[in-house]
Amino acid sequence: MSVPSCGYFLSLPMTFLLLIAGGFFNAEVFAQQNLGDVYEGAATVQVQGENYVVARKKAVNLALKNGLEEALKEAMGFEASQGDLRKILRRASSYVKSYRFAEAHDDPFGKTSEVRLEMRFFSSAVRQALARLGVVTGLVSENKLVVLIKETSFTSAPVTSFWDVFPISETQLVKNLMEEGIEVIGREQVREMVSETTVLNAIKGDLKSARSIGLKTGADIVIVGTAVSSLRGKTAVEEIKTVQANINVKVVSTLESSLIAAKTDFSTIKHEYALQAELEAFDNASEKLADFLIPSFHRYWEKGVEAPVKKVPEAPPLSMTDM
Repeated sequence: MSVPSCGYFLSLPMTFLLLIAGGFFNAEVFAQQNLGDVYEGAATVQVQGENYVVARKKAVNLALKNGLEEALKEAMGFEASQGDLRKILRRASSYVKSYRFAEAHDDPFGKTSEVRLEMRFFSSAVRQALARLGVVTGLVSENKLVVLIKETSFTSAPVTSFWDVFPISETQLVKNLMEEGIEVIGREQVREMVSETTVLNAIKGDLKSARSIGLKTGADIVIVGTAVSSLRGKTAVEEIKTVQANINVKVVSTLESSLIAAKTDFSTIKHEYALQAELEAFDNASEKLADFLIPSFHRYWEKGVEAPVKKVPEAPPLSMTDM
């Protein structure tokens, strides 16, 4: 049986999505890292009667739908319920910027229609759909950071919520980074987008949670960690206090879900007043951290993820010159 021209199927009305009903099918989906890249979806659909045209439409629809599903799950870190996922997938064609047939085959003996498509998506449309579901509020932007540190201060009373305080260490580190021209998303803005549980899990070392923070805030780098200050002692005569501040952070790439850097620094300050000593200790430790981290940010932005975590390079996307 002859295969209908590929050009016939390059126009995809949304009504095609309503044709996916019943019948035998199986599908394989492969995806690149970002929504701006080329995605590949393959589907095989059983032909009902001799209507290969309808079967081909179903196969195209299914391949696009599964390509978008894989993009949402892998490239966007999609964490919504299956119900929310279906809400977007029902209108899969509206998110497809362009697609082409890599393969198309009708089997008259097995009575199946098989397609393999290469596709691109409208990133802005996907972003808006996810925002409406409250899952992701913006796509990841280059050269933008989030800094979230859980601090234990001996001069402050314990708090019940992570969001109830503005940690000295976090504030100082953000100030040092911004002084170097690095854009940092504010803590108050992050609070509106990310749950406390997600932040605490990220601080404990969960890369998936750290990536979720980046995806929801639009930051391509997420810095999470802990900070502790302690009174080390004081002189009996002069009542001079010795305060030590320790800060431990991990730096995570949002798109790669990989560790870019990890660093611990500390500072010890002597002062008549404990609070002043604590402020100076956190300031010094934060400054040393910033001096170490900033070059790693620039290396990442220029070259991608480096040690300590290295990933196998992915094959470059196929040319889209004829899409």
